Amino acid sequence: MTDEHQDPFEVEGAPHTEPELREAGASPDGRETPTRRPEATGVAWGAILAFLGIALVIVFTVQNTDPVRVRFLWMEGEHPLAIVILITIGVAILLTELIGISYRKRRRRRRDEKEELRRLRDA
Repeated sequence: MTDEHQDPFEVEGAPHTEPELREAGASPDGRETPTRRPEATGVAWGAILAFLGIALVIVFTVQNTDPVRVRFLWMEGEHPLAIVILITIGVAILLTELIGISYRKRRRRRRDEKEELRRLRDA
């Protein structure tokens, strides 16, 4: 081949496929093929979104510094509005996660019990 764009690592007689497009696993001739290369753009977008989220929280906190009176059960006090809202959001996220963990554990336990019963029935 005299093509100026020839791949220097190309094996003669091998079908031309880009390594990043091949699926992981064995090729038809039994050789191990490389896995797909991860895209770096996902990390960049995640960092950009995290930065924007942090910036929005900072702006929110700076703009909502007025003190508000908070009474909860036997506790009472005055705190900046932003802190009260951020703490409320944090508690809501924490409770949601705890409920989700409990639900996933229960589902996993039921699935394991069903698999064990199926295994015992088939044995």
